[in-house]
Amino acid sequence: MFDAQRTAVKQSQQLFKQGMATQRNADTMALTGLKGQKSLQRQQLEIAQAATHGYLSATAAMLPSDDAPEVHRTIDEAFGQLETTHTEFYDALERELERDVDSANELSEEFVDALDEQTDQLLEMTRSVEDQTVQNVDELSGQLREQLERTQELQDRLEDKLEDQTSDVEELLERQAEQIEQFQQQLEAQTESMIQEIPVQGTDEPHTKIETDPEHTLESVEGIDADTRERLSEAGIATIDDLTRAGPESVAEAADISESQAEEWIEQAEA
Repeated sequence: MFDAQRTAVKQSQQLFKQGMATQRNADTMALTGLKGQKSLQRQQLEIAQAATHGYLSATAAMLPSDDAPEVHRTIDEAFGQLETTHTEFYDALERELERDVDSANELSEEFVDALDEQTDQLLEMTRSVEDQTVQNVDELSGQLREQLERTQELQDRLEDKLEDQTSDVEELLERQAEQIEQFQQQLEAQTESMIQEIPVQGTDEPHTKIETDPEHTLESVEGIDADTRERLSEAGIATIDDLTRAGPESVAEAADISESQAEEWIEQAEA
C-alpha cells in the first residue's frame, strides 16, 4: 500500500515537471515567433519604401525637377521614422516578453524546487508512517499473542480446577450414597427389630417375622378368606404361630367372629 502511494506521488511530481517544461518551451517559441514577426514586418516596410520610391520615379516627369530629390528625402525620413518606431516597439515587446519568460522560468524553477522539497518531505513522512505502522502492527501482534497465551493459561487453570471440583463432587456423592445405603440398612434392621419386639395382641409374647411359607400362613386354615386374613394381619395375627398364640377372644375380636369359630381355627392351626 505504501509503495503504491510513493509511486503515485513520484509520478505526479514528474508529470508536473513535464507540464512546466512544456510551458517554458511554449514561452520560448512565442518569443521566437515574435522575433520572426518583427523581421517580416521590417521586410514589408523596406518593400513599401522601395515601392514608394519606384512610384515617385515613375511619376517624376509630372514633378518639377527640383522637387523630386526633396520628395524622395521626405519619403526616406518618413520610412526611417516608421522603422525606428517599429524597432522600438518590437524591442520593448521583446524585452518585456523576455522578462516575462525569465520571470516565469525563475518562478517555475523555484516552484519545482519547492515541489521537490515538499515531495521529499511527503515521501519521508510516508516512510515514517509506514515504519510506525509496521512497528504498531508488530506491537499489537505481540500484545495479542500475549493475551492469547494468558487466556489459554487461564482456561487451562479453570479446566484443571473444574476437573478437581468435579472429582471432589463425585467423591462426595459416593460417600453420601454409601452413607445413605448404610442408613437404610440400619433403618431396615431397626424396623425389623422393632416389629419383632411388638407383642401379639392378646399375649405378652412378641411375634416373629411374618413367614411366607404356605404351611405357616393363614391360607392353610379353612374358613379364613382374604378379607379375614387382612383384618387378622392388622391385629398382628399373620401366621399360624400368631393364631395359636393369640387365643380365641383376640381372634374372635379381630376377625369379628364368634369365639367358637375362633377356637375351631386355632384347633386347625395346632393340628
